[in-house]
Amino acid sequence: MDARALPAITRSSLADATAGLLRERILEGVFPPGSRLVEADIARQLRTSRGPVREALAMLRAEGLAREEPGRGSYVSVLSRREVEEIYEIRAALESAAALLVIERGNLAEFAALDVALAEMRRTAKLGDRAAFVDADLSLHGELCRLSGNERLYQAWETQVGLLRALIRLEITRLVATLDPLIVEHENLVAELRSGDLERATRACWALFRDTSRRITEGRAEDGVTGAGFAGLMELPPGR
Repeated sequence: MDARALPAITRSSLADATAGLLRERILEGVFPPGSRLVEADIARQLRTSRGPVREALAMLRAEGLAREEPGRGSYVSVLSRREVEEIYEIRAALESAAALLVIERGNLAEFAALDVALAEMRRTAKLGDRAAFVDADLSLHGELCRLSGNERLYQAWETQVGLLRALIRLEITRLVATLDPLIVEHENLVAELRSGDLERATRACWALFRDTSRRITEGRAEDGVTGAGFAGLMELPPGR
């Protein structure tokens, strides 16, 4: 067998994979809000050492999906409605700043990357591949922040990607019946950026994120789509 056929799995990539799996289980409600994430148990189930699990839990804590209680360990965070609203307010502020910098640069050729992401959103929606649609959605927003040319702004956006992926996946897989309105929202955002009008672009950023925040915090199902499993990320009051 060619020794080059398989790449070496680094400890870092193993930690990333572990963090990704734990995010999925939290979103699915396997690990409900407030439940303890026992490092030794997770390592045993994954048949790995505790080192990568420890690193994965640190990632989740940094993202806000988990919290640490001194002397007791890590627990799944319980996100309040206000905390989710704050997450999206931060997104709107970051991406509005990115929009300002992109518009000031005035290089229309750079919009090609946003057009590619939009095309991928349309393609995955047509296929009904909602998991891939999540990736395309994140790619568009990541490209916007990258095109700002401000490395620290882009890094600030990247630190939120794990939590954002969980929230976007929650919205796309459980709270909307059709992806068409989401595509329209993003087409409008790109169009306003291309217009060069900062006020319109900023308004489009805030409108998109306020609508998303509302859908998630209200947890309302549309056209028969169930919000079941919503408690995998947030705790809803009884009766919702």
